[in-house]
Amino acid sequence: MPYAHDLLEQAKHLANREKKRPRQASLRRAVSTAYYALFHLLIHEATLNWRRVDQRATLARFFEHGKMKSASERQRGECNRYINSNPPPAPGPELDCMHHLLRVADTFFQAQQQRHTADYDSSKTWTRTEVISLIDRVDTGFQSWRRIRDQAVAQAYLISLLGNPKAT
Repeated sequence: MPYAHDLLEQAKHLANREKKRPRQASLRRAVSTAYYALFHLLIHEATLNWRRVDQRATLARFFEHGKMKSASERQRGECNRYINSNPPPAPGPELDCMHHLLRVADTFFQAQQQRHTADYDSSKTWTRTEVISLIDRVDTGFQSWRRIRDQAVAQAYLISLLGNPKAT
């Protein structure tokens, strides 16, 4: 998705905007922009599954930050339980997929927390090093997503980002 990739590129630009003494405004916007890059990547991926192209933008508006964070937290737990199960899963494509999905869900969860801090906690002083580290994690999350985007477990994660289904 060009928009998500553009946001990630913008985050990198903001983090490196001032060569010697980066402004807190640039670093804070970089953190926020990196989070929004992943946020929009996942929403775009989810809405691609909607058959009616003309309704995808409307569907995208149904995604909420809090529900996506909760879904990512649940997904982290599920991935960790699988990866650390006893007996451990055999090495192979399924385990590899779960590692990548864990990376995506964990990155989303962490990036949202950092975005909240960057946007609302004026007592926090950011360093370029920690901002670039966050941006690199988001970039790695993009790469992991590309590797698993067509897997059933990744597609189930996208659905979960809308929130918990009602019990039937």
